[in-house]
Amino acid sequence: MRILLVSPDPTLCRVIHQVLSRHSFIVDIATNGEEAWELLQAFMYDGVLLEAVLPDMDGVTLCCRLREVGNPVLILLMLEPADANTCVDGLDSGADACLVKPIQFPELLAQLRALARRGLRRASPLLTWGPLSLNPTAQQITCHGQILKVNRKEYQILKLFLTYPRQMFSRSEIGDRLWTLDDELPSDATLKSHIRSIRRKLEQAGLQDFIQTHYGLGYCLDPVYNKENQSLNRDPYLLEGIVDSITANIWQELMAANARLHEEIEQRKHIEAQLRRSEMMLRNAQRVAQVGCWEFDVITREIYWTEELFLIHGLDPNQPAPSAEEILALIHPDDRQLHQEAIQYRALRREAFEANLRIIRANDGEIRYINARGGPVFDHSGQIIKLTGTTFDVTQWLRHLQETGFLP
Repeated sequence: MRILLVSPDPTLCRVIHQVLSRHSFIVDIATNGEEAWELLQAFMYDGVLLEAVLPDMDGVTLCCRLREVGNPVLILLMLEPADANTCVDGLDSGADACLVKPIQFPELLAQLRALARRGLRRASPLLTWGPLSLNPTAQQITCHGQILKVNRKEYQILKLFLTYPRQMFSRSEIGDRLWTLDDELPSDATLKSHIRSIRRKLEQAGLQDFIQTHYGLGYCLDPVYNKENQSLNRDPYLLEGIVDSITANIWQELMAANARLHEEIEQRKHIEAQLRRSEMMLRNAQRVAQVGCWEFDVITREIYWTEELFLIHGLDPNQPAPSAEEILALIHPDDRQLHQEAIQYRALRREAFEANLRIIRANDGEIRYINARGGPVFDHSGQIIKLTGTTFDVTQWLRHLQETGFLP
């Protein structure tokens, strides 16, 4: 049984974790309500041991949120002494039982066993499939009435199979359910070793092929062993249990998909934030250096200008990039022939280009000096697909050279 323990008290968490682990529970720990909420969306738990008083989201609110999204997980609410009102609120909000602190561990274990029986809809605590039976109370497995000696992890694996006897489990699902978040997930070789050991012990007890391997899918119990002991027609509670199991699995898949979607959204937000930062840094760098960039798509005939290029030419950055004819009109009349020969003709010859030109700013008519350079971009077949380049406003640089006497 996999339990999520939600408590901000490290001492209580440590003690409960030790006690439950000794009784073959798999225990994960969350220290606040939000962390618990995220774990319950990402993983399938059999039960939640929940403190009523938490630093951010209290236990009653978490119960409400879980039931609102249809999470069927069993919830045991831990209360402070003489806190009857919270117990009533918790039960009304979806908690299955309440436990008053200080925690008495025999009572805690009994409560968890009772919740497990309630969750499985079984009149008997025994988990049975054919001649194999598991008694959660005694933590004992018998085969044909004889005790089967297994280690702790083998017990947990068999309990998982017997709890959901008609379900297929991949190796990754077994690892997610039976190893805590603090443990390193087992390798495929480790899980195969556990399964081989269980099969060998079952074969020695007289059960052949009790656990089936479906390559590419996972493991499940052989339904042949269940024909005589469990019939849907004779056991109406079994059908209800199967429906509950299917519903829980569907919910688990939905929550896992939701967690993946949430993670992808967060990753996209992070990437978008990085892109916005990069764009801002590029914009600031271009503004400081007075360098603008441009791109012309040969196929679509679309023109793209950066914000600084608009400002260099005295244009509004919120307007579309100017057309080829409008760009030519921005060139000083005496330099248009140079523009044609040094830039346009060389680009048509698939060559890089560079020229020093004068432009006339559109907003104030000021003459500015620019250095324009660029070249073609080719596709894999050698065809020109884009022209791209930069425009460097060198007006201030030239004026500085004139003031210092380097230029007349």
